[in-house]
Amino acid sequence: MEVKLSKQQKVTVNSAEDIYLIMRQILRRENKIGQGQEHFWMVGLNQANKILYIELVALGSSNMANINPREAFRMAIYKLAVQVIMVHNHPSGNVIPSEEDKDLTDHFIQAGKFLKVEVIDHLIISDETYHSFVESGIFKKLQASEKWILPYKLKERYKNEGKEEEKMEMAKLMKKDKKTTEEIQKYTQLPIEEIQKL
Repeated sequence: MEVKLSKQQKVTVNSAEDIYLIMRQILRRENKIGQGQEHFWMVGLNQANKILYIELVALGSSNMANINPREAFRMAIYKLAVQVIMVHNHPSGNVIPSEEDKDLTDHFIQAGKFLKVEVIDHLIISDETYHSFVESGIFKKLQASEKWILPYKLKERYKNEGKEEEKMEMAKLMKKDKKTTEEIQKYTQLPIEEIQKL
């Protein structure tokens, strides 16, 4: 369900706090019963970091880990968003991310790469405060995770890593044969700085 935004809410996002202030207003619009449920939103941004949409993807689920990327990225594709921010609330007021929150973020980062819609942050909010995965440093670790990388991408990476090792071995042999740096570079396509280090 797409959330209606006022003109004041269609802002350019410069920080996690910008998103938090808007999302807190949206959460406060809920009735008292609704505020006690977990909400999961996706915020879509254009290239200039301006909010295109906010979509409520799931409501009331006790287990947000079951949210499917297909459902969450649907609006991003439709609205041609280039970036998204994941947001959900913890009705308890404790905004410390759980392992499930981290795993969901990891999964969505990889799904976004595949769909060419970059996930740039995940906020956990309450009425009083928020937790940004980027500001806390968790996001960078999750970006380096290989848990949700598609198998063909891993094969491609390992294949390329193997080729680099082969090129280095070839360069070492050519250097022993007293070939010039230029000749070695021509046949191995290695950077000249790497060859000079051998």
